[in-house]
Amino acid sequence: MRNSVPILLVTLLLVLTDGFAGAQQPAKVPRIGFLGGVYPRSFIFESFRQGLRELGYVEGQNIILVHRPSYGDASEFQDFAADLVRLKVDVIVAQAALPIRAAMNATKTIPIVMTFVGDAASEGFVASLERPGENVTGVSGLKTELGGKWLELVKETIPSARRVAVLWNPRSENNFPTWKGVDLSARSLGVDLQWVEVRNRSKIPSAFQSAIMGRPEAFVVLPGGVFFTGMPEIVDLAVKSRLPGISWRGDFADRGGLMAYGANRVEQSRRAAYVVDKILKGAKPAELPMELPKSFELVINLKTAKEIGVTVPPRVLTWADRVIR
Repeated sequence: MRNSVPILLVTLLLVLTDGFAGAQQPAKVPRIGFLGGVYPRSFIFESFRQGLRELGYVEGQNIILVHRPSYGDASEFQDFAADLVRLKVDVIVAQAALPIRAAMNATKTIPIVMTFVGDAASEGFVASLERPGENVTGVSGLKTELGGKWLELVKETIPSARRVAVLWNPRSENNFPTWKGVDLSARSLGVDLQWVEVRNRSKIPSAFQSAIMGRPEAFVVLPGGVFFTGMPEIVDLAVKSRLPGISWRGDFADRGGLMAYGANRVEQSRRAAYVVDKILKGAKPAELPMELPKSFELVINLKTAKEIGVTVPPRVLTWADRVIR
């Protein structure tokens, strides 16, 4: 009996010590790196925060956001991505091509959630939308059915259009064939398509001039990395040629193109929070399918319409989610 009391005391002390030590070690708060060309108070970043709040995350309590905005300088994105890796964030959210590339170059292990990308497979970010592979997944900006919608919007806006040029890159379309929707829609609308192949950015001016020689009344830009990086040239050539066009990216209209129809950027950013949540709960990016968009937006640039002599019908304007005046 003499030894039983000390043994009991030692056991009790060990239990209490373990409990005290456990109480002194709070659960690790996940750190999310946000890499994009937006400022913390922008509606895009706020929509990501909103998604986190919907899932029960409270900034500063059970999640920490590390934001690295930029005006779009490639070297700056590389520096910021490297900085997020040094900070050992748990996930990097990257918006648009340059930030995504920068994040992928900076790490092969930290999960990367991408948004604001047309087709992640055709642009080389993932192996496929179903099984992305490596450490990257996210929210795609395309659905194959969009091809037909672009041509329908062109026809609604310019009812007299009988010939439409289509700028496309077959390599991109091999992964995500939106051209099929364009072709099918053309048959039902009685539109003659002029296919203009563009495989690299340096060929955009000559390809556009080739399109102009075919005397189209409008043009459609199909998804692809060459058209994203070459968007400034395409917009400039279109305005100079007074040729109305439509693209899959909202910033095509923001930059001066006539129309854009594609995934709603606010919704994409909000959904990125849900992908982050899955990863924090143990999902592997390589096996987490890219989410397809569920919400779309139509953007119309009336400044450009006036400059190139196009009158946008009132009913088309009522469909617009955003009108640039």
